[in-house]
Amino acid sequence: MIKKYFLLLLAAILLTGVHGQNRQVDLPKNIPLQDILKKAKKQKKHVLLDFGSPRCSPCLFIKNKIFTIDSIADFINERFVSVDYTEGPEKKRLSKIYEVYTEPVLLICDANGKVMHRMEGKCTAGEMMARLRQGLDVKNNLTAQKLMYDNGNRSSEFLINYLETLHIAGLRTQRDSVLHNIFSLSFHVDSLKTPKYWNVFLRYNESPVSQEGSYVFKHREEFNKLFGEQIVNGKIDQMFNGKLRTYTYGQTPPIESKEYRDILECLQNTDYPKSTEWLIYLMPAQYKFKDWMAMVKAIDHAIDFNIPKGKDKQTYMIMMSRQICWYSDNYEALSYALKWIDQAIRSSDDSQKQKLQDEREQIIEKMNELKP
Repeated sequence: MIKKYFLLLLAAILLTGVHGQNRQVDLPKNIPLQDILKKAKKQKKHVLLDFGSPRCSPCLFIKNKIFTIDSIADFINERFVSVDYTEGPEKKRLSKIYEVYTEPVLLICDANGKVMHRMEGKCTAGEMMARLRQGLDVKNNLTAQKLMYDNGNRSSEFLINYLETLHIAGLRTQRDSVLHNIFSLSFHVDSLKTPKYWNVFLRYNESPVSQEGSYVFKHREEFNKLFGEQIVNGKIDQMFNGKLRTYTYGQTPPIESKEYRDILECLQNTDYPKSTEWLIYLMPAQYKFKDWMAMVKAIDHAIDFNIPKGKDKQTYMIMMSRQICWYSDNYEALSYALKWIDQAIRSSDDSQKQKLQDEREQIIEKMNELKP
């Protein structure tokens, strides 16, 4: 009898798990904003604008995994008139108005279409609920915090909270401006050894040659003892890797950036284990858009001397051939890119070969257009 009761209870739990989460956010697609605002005014609700696309995996995660949770669906449907902008002229028009340049982006607006809060990127269910609640809090949402900041609030506690709000909103320029208010020229860098300021640095600082980044890099053994070598080195690697991507794929000459020059000097005068790995990317970048032949010869020397090895060498050749193909109109430089991609193809597996063959064709096509 007990066994039978247990099996019935287990079946009930399983059925609840299968069928309990069956509600979802009411999210019509690409409806004109004016129609949404009229509906919101009539129902006395706020507006939730979801900017995404059918091919964006973080967008699909939010729609399929987060917006289908009963508690979140109920919370949104009770308080918002929602709309999903995935394509078409209305999405294009509103993206310009609301300065949406990536996806997914969620905007909480009032019934007149004025932005109250902004959220960017993938998140968990708990994070989504917290962000929605903050967006509805007229004393603590993005608009309220911006007003406090504009009115001169510069307390460290407020600035740290505002940083997180801007970070979630994806407003990087504004976030960095606030960060400079915390880490100003008068900031005592040894304060980074306290958890309060270390956590701000750890989450938001992106430049290894800022005054804070430089201080941590030079005193990393002290920070290792305080916060752990894995965490400290992970942060250092994150900062340098981020700048490496910026200068490898950026569309302006890196040499014109003081930050780039400072990074180059820093790495040329350190024994940090990954410095050589970063320098083989950053050294050639000094010639980018200035002297393509000097750049490809610097890359070729790194390959010939076998500085990157194994899989790293293949990745290096692919990345360098791509940027020459994308940015250079020098026929001879493109011939080097072709040589590197051919070497990469020879060492690639079958699953990668077709993609690299397509890239090879792009290089050849561009060379044919430029053939003397």
